Amino acid sequence: MTKLSTLLLCLIFFGLCISYSQNSKTKVSYYPNENWKVSTPEEQGVDSEKLLKMFESIQSTPTLDFHSILVVRNGHLITEAYWTPYNKNTTHNIKSASKSIISALVGIALDKKYLNSLDQKVSEFYPEYVIDSLKQTISLHDLLTMTGGLDWMEDAGPSPFDLESWNKTPMRDTSGEIFEYNTAMTHMMSAILTKATGVSTERFANKWLFKPLGITNYQWTKSNDGIYHGGFDIFLTPRDMAKFGYLYLRNGQWNEKQIVPNEWVKESTTKKVNIPVEVAYAEGLNYGYWWWIQEKGYMAWGSGGQYIIVNPDLDLVIVITATDGFDDINLYAKFMRQFLENYIYSAVISNAPIPAKPLILEKLTNRVKELENPKIAFEQMPKIAGVVSSKNYILDKNDIGFQSTSFIFSDSTCIWEYNIGGHPINLKVGLNGNYLINDIGYSMGVNPGGDKIACKGYWNSNEFTIEHHIIGDPTKQIFTFSFDGDEINMHLTTYGLDVTIKGIKEK
Repeated sequence: MTKLSTLLLCLIFFGLCISYSQNSKTKVSYYPNENWKVSTPEEQGVDSEKLLKMFESIQSTPTLDFHSILVVRNGHLITEAYWTPYNKNTTHNIKSASKSIISALVGIALDKKYLNSLDQKVSEFYPEYVIDSLKQTISLHDLLTMTGGLDWMEDAGPSPFDLESWNKTPMRDTSGEIFEYNTAMTHMMSAILTKATGVSTERFANKWLFKPLGITNYQWTKSNDGIYHGGFDIFLTPRDMAKFGYLYLRNGQWNEKQIVPNEWVKESTTKKVNIPVEVAYAEGLNYGYWWWIQEKGYMAWGSGGQYIIVNPDLDLVIVITATDGFDDINLYAKFMRQFLENYIYSAVISNAPIPAKPLILEKLTNRVKELENPKIAFEQMPKIAGVVSSKNYILDKNDIGFQSTSFIFSDSTCIWEYNIGGHPINLKVGLNGNYLINDIGYSMGVNPGGDKIACKGYWNSNEFTIEHHIIGDPTKQIFTFSFDGDEINMHLTTYGLDVTIKGIKEK
């Protein structure tokens, strides 16, 4: 063999090695359709004992109310847990995590030439909502970085939430300078996408984002102005949330097609603005284009504990849905940072498989099964249940519209009826720690296609508590009823509300 032929063979072999090296990650990576590939944690270099401790910690902390946790490593689903009454097919309001989806749509619209650049002004699309000369300087870049300058308090902004909020809200700062979290910015962008593309934001998202990812089980609500909400109210299953995170983990590519431009993924998930130090819930975070930037990766974050977390260095996607259980968002944000570090990030040990832990894995598997199908512990029904059963209680006039309530108790079920605003609602309430799901056939303002309400109840002496939860909503209503002769006290706590209403038995 000549020196030349030997050299050529070496070059070919070297080229094959390079090709295999470049494609080795692709061999590990894949793009799920209806299902994800499932693996044990150890097969993906993750310590299942840390994950087991995570679930033990959650179950031992009464304030925590998780609905689901999914962990994807190297493209494999290594942990998937749902707390009753949730399962893998339940769509969940991802709240402000919706903003990161709108961010992806902006990148797609720029790539498809529906938008020219981020320097374009809001006034180019909707001059009628930026009559104030200071507002006319607001650009698409300002919207994406939450630096529009409006004098806005996120939970106390104009209501109803629509484009008119732009005319109702004065300017406070010069646009492009100061971060102020503001859902009016994302709603305006939804309206701009609608005008620029000639179709609704939902149709645009379905064609260019959801359909390519195989996302079909979703809902999305509109505002009073007919625009799909730009900053909240997208309903997705946790597995589809993971698909969106995985799309970003793979730099916007899906099945060898570039869905979101690679450069947009990089730009939108890197720091673009300084967050004022007084924004305590953002301690340790930066902000990109409607993505929160962590020290380790980035995340879509919605109120109540809705997360799509992407950690490229560890090849991780983490999905969490929850009711946060914290009155203080600052405490919750601090808890979540510690939670990720202590139980998930620290569980990642290697890029290669590690020795199996069959006994730990069995415990982990059983623990996860019990969350969705908990063991029922039968409780003794107190005498007061028979006394109040089938009695109707007329409630005092109140600001939230409750007019009456009644109960019919059996061994394992309570039929609970309440009248609110002249509308009777009849629900089955599971006893002995068991939720029962009621399909009420219409929307109470959560799921546009009709709400399902899960209820469970339990006694504590003469007090009967009902956990009332609209499936898919990150809030829960806790009703506690206490009885004293012919009188009743109904104590209701939920997000932003704590009220006691008195009543008396109907003659």
